[in-house]
Amino acid sequence: MKNFRFDRAYYDRWYRNDGTRTFMTEYTPVIVRFVLAYLDYLEVEVKTVLDAGCGLGHWRTALKDLRPEVRYHGLETSDYLCGEFSWEKASIVDYRAPEPFDLVVCQGVLQYLNDTECKAAIDNIAGLCSQALYLEVLTRRDASENTIPERTDTDVYLRKGKWYRKRLDRHFVNLGGGLFLSRACAATCYELWTA
Repeated sequence: MKNFRFDRAYYDRWYRNDGTRTFMTEYTPVIVRFVLAYLDYLEVEVKTVLDAGCGLGHWRTALKDLRPEVRYHGLETSDYLCGEFSWEKASIVDYRAPEPFDLVVCQGVLQYLNDTECKAAIDNIAGLCSQALYLEVLTRRDASENTIPERTDTDVYLRKGKWYRKRLDRHFVNLGGGLFLSRACAATCYELWTA
């Protein structure tokens, strides 16, 4: 069993240090614009966002600039970040909300969960998501082909993309680019738009 420490040292290394950071903060507004523009095109209204594993709050910052009216809710398991940013301390594995969110963001979280937790998290995300999901997860192939080793935390649960697709396909339609539409969403998607 892996023991992950999401303390200040973890975030300093992978998020704040220009020489080792894996996360490029300048990409977040681009990702958020892409997600919102695609959902606008599909006429999917986004009024609420759940950011599961919200980290330093980059989605919140981008949403404030782009859609200040959107209600944002950040979840974190890190005691350090919850103290620093006042996030709700909870895990996407078993978090419950009174109502589902229009958009659930789960960026760089699932690879830190073991198989049982990850399966539960995907099922739970489906229940928390009324419209769309933005998902980013490191796969085995990504770790070997698509990353810079010194800038990637590969001491995680590396699974095949097929493993994730099998579980996500029960609940979501893959629109590409990390964007998934809930099967409960009424938006029209033409056949060749989906992966």
